[in-house]
Amino acid sequence: PFTRGDAEQVGTGETQVVVQPGNSLWRIARRTYGAGTRFTLLYEANKDQIRDPDLIYPGQLFVVPRTN
Repeated sequence: PFTRGDAEQVGTGETQVVVQPGNSLWRIARRTYGAGTRFTLLYEANKDQIRDPDLIYPGQLFVVPRTN
């Protein structure tokens, strides 16, 4: 149901994050954008992998979209 990250995919030039145990979209957004409320950017960019934003799994590889 999800894509597991590997070394070849991580080096594609896009900004990506591999979900670690204990991560949530809120925590990833807070770390990358400085505000947890921006988790919707992560969700929209990766909704093909995410059925429920409250359920993400270790090993998933998410694209982190750039913001202005």
